[in-house]
Amino acid sequence: MKPANNKSLISFLFEQMDKLDRSEIDVNTAKAQADLAKQVNNSLKYELDRAKVKMEITKHNKEYLDVVKLREAEPKLIDNE
Repeated sequence: MKPANNKSLISFLFEQMDKLDRSEIDVNTAKAQADLAKQVNNSLKYELDRAKVKMEITKHNKEYLDVVKLREAEPKLIDNE
């Protein structure tokens, strides 16, 4: 699988819409790909929300001299962050 970012995902979706318009792919294929794109979007939103919460916790800890931690639900890294 080649690396992807938001721009490449959007480009892929537009290419698929063009293919659907030209009847190069059927509606079921397009729907399956749209469902997968939705899952990717949900994952990206999760990562953004998690980063926002981490920033808010850091700000809270500094402001109130408190130690609130975000529980790590995913201890195994799948890439080099």
